[in-house]
Amino acid sequence: MIDQVAARLLMTIAETPGGKIAASVLDDFYPRQGKQLMQTNLLAPLGNTFAAPLDLDHGDEPLPLIWSGEHGCFGYYNPAAVWITVRPEKLTIFGVNMPVLLARMLAQMEVVGGAEPLALVPDAVWEIGNVRLPGRSKPVPLWVARRLSDPDGWSAFVAATRLRPAPGLRIVLSTTPAVRLPKQMFEGHEIISVGDVADRAAGIAVDPALLAARITNGSPQADVPIAVSADGGSVTVRGKRYTFTGQKHRAIIRHLHDAWKNGEPECLTEAVLEAAECANSVNTLTKAFSGRKDWQEFIKVEGGRCWIQC
Repeated sequence: MIDQVAARLLMTIAETPGGKIAASVLDDFYPRQGKQLMQTNLLAPLGNTFAAPLDLDHGDEPLPLIWSGEHGCFGYYNPAAVWITVRPEKLTIFGVNMPVLLARMLAQMEVVGGAEPLALVPDAVWEIGNVRLPGRSKPVPLWVARRLSDPDGWSAFVAATRLRPAPGLRIVLSTTPAVRLPKQMFEGHEIISVGDVADRAAGIAVDPALLAARITNGSPQADVPIAVSADGGSVTVRGKRYTFTGQKHRAIIRHLHDAWKNGEPECLTEAVLEAAECANSVNTLTKAFSGRKDWQEFIKVEGGRCWIQC
């Protein structure tokens, strides 16, 4: 078990370019949390480094280490020309043990078929498989990604989605904190920071109920007039929330929202209904949304065309 400070530290390390941290940093600043992460095998030694990470007396600048034949060890000279020995154990670099991290992160999740994670982008994006969530009749595809706030990391993720398009909804759990995730919605994907849906009593394990609620409720942004969850099931228009449970309703919402985001909101109604795989007899949005009228509060229809108006 790791505490919440250790969990946050682990997510921070996972966001570094190599997912690495020097033993000296753990020793000097996070001794208790570092011990927890090493004892649970979430951090594993990678090898040695030959630069002390921090010089707290000189602006936190890295200090190069040199080998001293006289002292038989690595170290450095301080400004007073006094030799400072760096203990061998402080030379070690630790890296996030991703297989262990993924296993612990998904410990409470039911992965259909029990498939092993597949690295779609080496050390960056993993396909977990389909997972069952409370309140959802069908399993949902799940990926895990790290460093989505980094331009190269985001580009690699986008490239992976193009090779393996989302089948309607895909959950992406990210080690990136929510405040640093890209602001734009990404078609078919609900990107969620692990820290937002973790079971606080279980360290980094994702709580399926929290995750299901997050998917159902979506994550509307305060600076946009309309926000739609990745599956189209939750729509928030200027603070008012609408919920759609029908598969065709969700497909219509997603289609119109994508058009709205792309700056060309007007769509041929016939094309929208066809994309949602409505029956031939369903030739109007009124028929498609039979039984409810609230959709008319933000979807307009005129002359064979329809669009979101907010």
